[in-house]
Amino acid sequence: MRLFYNRLQFELTRICNQNCAHCCRGESQNVNLTKEIVDNFFEKNDIYYIGTLLFSGGEPTLNGRMLEYIVDKIIEKQITVTMFMLSINGLSYSEYLVNGLNKLRDYIIKKEKASYCPGVLMVSQSQFHREAKKEVIEKLKHLSYFSPIEKVIITEENILPYGRAYQNGISKQQPDLSELINCQKNYKIKEYEGFEYLTIAYQYISANGNIVNDGCQSYNLMDDYALGNVQKESIDEIYKKMPTMKLIKSNHLYE
Repeated sequence: MRLFYNRLQFELTRICNQNCAHCCRGESQNVNLTKEIVDNFFEKNDIYYIGTLLFSGGEPTLNGRMLEYIVDKIIEKQITVTMFMLSINGLSYSEYLVNGLNKLRDYIIKKEKASYCPGVLMVSQSQFHREAKKEVIEKLKHLSYFSPIEKVIITEENILPYGRAYQNGISKQQPDLSELINCQKNYKIKEYEGFEYLTIAYQYISANGNIVNDGCQSYNLMDDYALGNVQKESIDEIYKKMPTMKLIKSNHLYE
């Protein structure tokens, strides 16, 4: 079955070079996304479309090589991608990461026959983050998709109540696992022009290969509520184990 992603996110690493009090991930883990995990995902699945491709961590620049590897796979498979987004902390620079984003930008422009690529590379700066290094920003500021730095004040109402934020008691929100466990809300099977598509609103692929519905959680929670692992099964096989989803005949895949 073909896969149609509105949003697909890869966790490049669980290693981080900061220790932010508000981090929803929890403690840094010595886990990196590997070529084997990426190969399993792209070889076992027939991916038709990715609306927004996202990358996260940990700190993404600490495994920038894998971002470039993912982009190379997408180009090899000629998968349509509309845009990309990621945020880094500006403390380290990765030539691999920038090369990968440049390749992705050029690929999207060529494949979509567009004049520009709506990609965004941001630097996270708040009262919890260390100040980004000037030499890193100097290397990034010329990129067409680089977003100017703006320091923001994160209020307790906007801090997710997981990981260190939960341990430190600095969030006014209450933990909510509904997004992690509600599969029916996130996935549909659609028939379009003679093909069946598993249309996925959002999917998070962890650095250890686990897949979850919601990436805004702690590492431990995401592992506890993982739907499966891309090294062991295809996405189609994982969702065949879920409650039966209704087949929808549609004239438009983007609904």
